[in-house]
Amino acid sequence: MGISLRLAFVFFAAFYSVAGSKLGDHTTERRSTGASFGATFFVDGQYGNDSNAGTLQAPFLTLNQARNAIRTLKSSLGGSLPAGGVLVQVRGRDYAFLSAPFTLSQQDSGTAQSPIVYQSYPGDPSAHLLGGTYVTPNMYTPVTEQWVLNLIGNGTSVVQVDLKKLGILSYGDLATGGLGNCNNNKLELFYPNRVMVLARYPNISPSGVWQFMLAGKVLDTQKSFVYNSSRISQWKNTSTLWLHGFWSYDWADNYIKVVLVNTTLSAFVINNVTTPPLYGFLSSARYYALNILEELDAVNEYYVDRGSGIMYIYNPPQDKGCVTVGSTVISMVGVSYVSFVGFTMDCSRGTAVSASSVVNVTFSNCTIVNNGGGSMSISGYNNTLERLEVSGNGCGGVSVSGGDQLSLTPGFNTLKDSSIHDWSRWKRTYQPGLTWSGVGNTFINNTIYNGPHSGILGKGNDCIFSGNFLHDLCFEVTDSGAFYSGRSWISGGNIVANNVFMNIVTTEKVYLGSPSVQAIYLDDQMSGYQVISNTFINCYAGTFIGGGRSNVVMGNVYVNCTTAVHMDNRGLTWQPTYCSTGGMFNQQLQSVNYTQPPWSLHYPQLVNITTDHPCVPCYNLISGNIYCGVKQFIDFNSTIAAVQWLTSVSNNTLDCSVLNPPTSNPTTIISSSNPTTGSSTSNPTTDSSTSNPTTDSSTSNPT
Repeated sequence: MGISLRLAFVFFAAFYSVAGSKLGDHTTERRSTGASFGATFFVDGQYGNDSNAGTLQAPFLTLNQARNAIRTLKSSLGGSLPAGGVLVQVRGRDYAFLSAPFTLSQQDSGTAQSPIVYQSYPGDPSAHLLGGTYVTPNMYTPVTEQWVLNLIGNGTSVVQVDLKKLGILSYGDLATGGLGNCNNNKLELFYPNRVMVLARYPNISPSGVWQFMLAGKVLDTQKSFVYNSSRISQWKNTSTLWLHGFWSYDWADNYIKVVLVNTTLSAFVINNVTTPPLYGFLSSARYYALNILEELDAVNEYYVDRGSGIMYIYNPPQDKGCVTVGSTVISMVGVSYVSFVGFTMDCSRGTAVSASSVVNVTFSNCTIVNNGGGSMSISGYNNTLERLEVSGNGCGGVSVSGGDQLSLTPGFNTLKDSSIHDWSRWKRTYQPGLTWSGVGNTFINNTIYNGPHSGILGKGNDCIFSGNFLHDLCFEVTDSGAFYSGRSWISGGNIVANNVFMNIVTTEKVYLGSPSVQAIYLDDQMSGYQVISNTFINCYAGTFIGGGRSNVVMGNVYVNCTTAVHMDNRGLTWQPTYCSTGGMFNQQLQSVNYTQPPWSLHYPQLVNITTDHPCVPCYNLISGNIYCGVKQFIDFNSTIAAVQWLTSVSNNTLDCSVLNPPTSNPTTIISSSNPTTGSSTSNPTTDSSTSNPTTDSSTSNPT
């Protein structure tokens, strides 16, 4: 790709999340008129009645009644729907799902000729499907109980709300959460433009940066460590106290319950049976304390007394807030040919939309935000997620899976033109903006940003990631990737092309490892990727090949990166068990019958892989890339790589003409250093480095 075309793409990616929302398929718009539908029902959550006929003049009150009316219509037509399908127009009101979600099953399916479309009524505000109930300023009362005033002081900044009067009797519990396990089903509170957090110390800074303390001397690696703040010894009531920390690695966090604050030793003692720290305690581990009433002292904080059902809020806004009650807003199993267009879904304790084993299901122009879990999980075939706004979740963003690996049947699922940002409020690691798996799925023109750990994480086969803009990711961790995949010889055929990665660096101070994060992280011998024509700006490492094979890195641009391309030989050094006979990768091969069709035809390079230089990072190709302002293009010796690893590094060029876009371009953030000096320390004519690949000391997650 030429320089001018490449720069045009950078410009395009930077604003696509805005402009892209105005582009797309007009099929949905055509259908929204109702002209082509065989039947139309109307729902009005304020003025409707489920005894009505469901017309514009006499609408239903609930979505459930509209669904039931479609069932009745189908039954009256002998199990079929009218030609053109059914449109359900939903007026712009609130529709709460507290005890159960809006549930669709196989009987609620449409067909290709007669689809079912649920749509916000044109011209109305977006219909609002929520899993919670509102708390309003007239419900606030002063704090009068003396024991509470003794903890929080006698000021007037804290108010209380009796949740029992709202009919909320279950408040959920805090949970520890293992690696990759979020476990967030507790009651939460949201205000417009303000996501609340449990009372904590230290507070989140006004700029939104999380503040931490550092663990002192470890008294017991599984049970106790010394704290270094005299403030903690002054706390009067620690019966509900939890700690959240990165206990042993700066890429793994979880929650632990404190059972004793030993003020004599200035030490925490925790419940290591039900809430063990991930990998044990290390001195200097980052952590903070939470769920403690007397630290209720910031405008974004609240506390729930689970015994009395009283919620305390520090200086709440004079606006209605939403308290989460239900776990899910929409649940779909085995459904086909159903669409949701133009809805807002939020305020659930779990994942707002759960759609499993669905076919030809579409979610379009929907805002799915502020949930305890994620926004959406969908699995199946031929499903489309488009123009979604996803943010504010306690765990991840969107999960997409589909296709069959054994038969290599494509899923043909698509996520496109969507914005995913500001998630991982509760669990900071291994809760990506996009989780993916399966075969033959496509992820295009999405903007993913402001996540403390990975933006995209998963593995599968023959998936395409193109035109995405990933930025400001991995800022709170080490040894992580904005795009992360790892540990497989069989998860090949994936293409990562024409994406922009920007500001993939650790910006928070870390203490248990070096601040090494990568834009594309092919970890632990992940193999068979094509990384083509991407742009990397201000990344610690651009492309990281962690011992894998048959990866192609071609036609990319690297600007202001510490290292453009990393490659190591961990399969020959500290990780041989994965690729040795009987190891993890051999077991994976056997699970898919790799020597027989369709695998032997689709991936012929796998047929003899166990005898063709196993454990060697062979047959990688790094060619035709452009770089400027990088400290080193590669961090291994290309000559040794060619001889010992059968890997080719060629035709990579130092070319700073790539830095000539107009100053109005968002990529001018790279100007923090002077790239025109050509500060790369590698020789662009030899693509070589003086590091010794046979003694690679790179570390990776031991899990």
